[in-house]
Amino acid sequence: MKIKGTHFICGAICFSFAFNIATTAHAVIPQLLGPLSALVSILPQILVFVGIAVLAIFKPSTYRLLISYIRGFASRHKAIATVLGLVIVAGFVWFVYQVLQPDHLSVLKATGNVHLSEQSTARRHEPPAWSAFRGGVTRTGHVDNLPGPRNAAITWTFKETGGVMVDFSSSPAVVGDRVYIASAQGSIFSSSGAVYCLDANSGKVLWQSRPPFQIFSSPTVVGGRVYVGEGFHQDTDCHLYCLDANNGDALWEFQTTSHVESSPFVSQGKVYFGAGADGVYCIDALEGKEIWHYPSVHVDISPAVWKGIAYFGSGYGEYTIYAVDANDGREIWSTRVDQPVWGSPSANENMIYFGLGNGNFIRSAPNPGGGVIAVNAQTGEQIWAYEAADAVLTAVAYQNGVVYFGSRDGNIYALNATNGERRWKFSIGNPIVSSPAITENSVYVSDDSGVIYSIDIVRGNVMWQFDTGKIGNGEPIYSSPAIANGKLYVGSKEYIFCLGEKTMSDESLQLEDR
Repeated sequence: MKIKGTHFICGAICFSFAFNIATTAHAVIPQLLGPLSALVSILPQILVFVGIAVLAIFKPSTYRLLISYIRGFASRHKAIATVLGLVIVAGFVWFVYQVLQPDHLSVLKATGNVHLSEQSTARRHEPPAWSAFRGGVTRTGHVDNLPGPRNAAITWTFKETGGVMVDFSSSPAVVGDRVYIASAQGSIFSSSGAVYCLDANSGKVLWQSRPPFQIFSSPTVVGGRVYVGEGFHQDTDCHLYCLDANNGDALWEFQTTSHVESSPFVSQGKVYFGAGADGVYCIDALEGKEIWHYPSVHVDISPAVWKGIAYFGSGYGEYTIYAVDANDGREIWSTRVDQPVWGSPSANENMIYFGLGNGNFIRSAPNPGGGVIAVNAQTGEQIWAYEAADAVLTAVAYQNGVVYFGSRDGNIYALNATNGERRWKFSIGNPIVSSPAITENSVYVSDDSGVIYSIDIVRGNVMWQFDTGKIGNGEPIYSSPAIANGKLYVGSKEYIFCLGEKTMSDESLQLEDR
């Protein structure tokens, strides 16, 4: 009977592991710290089964038999017994930690050491806001009109320390002399997110806040406030947070029933964002109160608000793009498309541009396909479509009559924004799953091998490239670069990079190294 019970318990534990692995949810953005997060997700079930086992056999009449069994097992399998003991102890500590955790708002504590008096130094000019994913409705990743770096040299890098795995796949927002970026974090028995504010000139951490869920959503910074979502596809009951941009203090939080991978769009005192399976919300930017809710659609991309209309799309179920009244959420039109809608929309004049495609950030679909569609902003009718060989999972950037985008097919494209005719195509050779940044002279893009490129905006040829593998491990870059203060800022699996102009001292150091 004892043996059968043991077999039952072991089988139940194995089933728990298999169930969690087999039910991995389909998502365009898979869990970035998957192995650690999977361990966290199944740990409660392991503890439950251990508890059941203990309750089933822990009787006075079997106490001595249990101790004898444990000692015999430990003597025969010392290594396994040690590991199991550590797991149980660590699990207990983790359980106590979770029980003692305070509410979400109190978790969001700023941990920087910069005094508010130092942060509130008066500036001559208020810096441009970063009101949406990629800065604004044209999704250029560039809002200050300064040119980007003409060559590539490391100005600074940032890497978290303390034995915590960090993934900076969120895209940076740069406002004045500050960089705001979020991350997914994981250790052996816990996972969380973090929102960072860094000095744009030095990379020094000014403050950081820690929501309980990992973060892919990219921060939006408007009016001294930072708006950012939390959670990945398998997460529920996630929040959109509003933080004080000066010190990271939580001003309010808005709870959804799903996850908030979507990056918020702020327009005229309202915040628009997708909440996964919980649809799309419009909430008051000042107090976080709901204005309207568009349910029954799964949206992970960042909406766009243009001329009083909010635009978004879905990569689940019946692939559809939507236009709703930005004030009350009333549907104006919806248009079916033949592929998932993963590219956050951009707008110009009377046209809205969406990226389409299958597969996800990690791998292509068995039969890959994708492209860009341009629709009439008022009616939703297709104006033109451009087919790529693989998915366009990025936002389409617009500037001066041209749209720019990357694809998993390894190419960066420049198309006439009016009719979709190709201006140029440049082959990088590796999948591109982050959005390009556009200046007057250059297109900046990164690929999943960790290389950053500067491409001439007219001719489509490479002006310089920088391999982040020289600093880190050459991990894929899912973060989209931002251009500000004449520099390029981007996240990677481990680092935040700031690239600036190469100086004479940099060149002399390279000659000495040679």
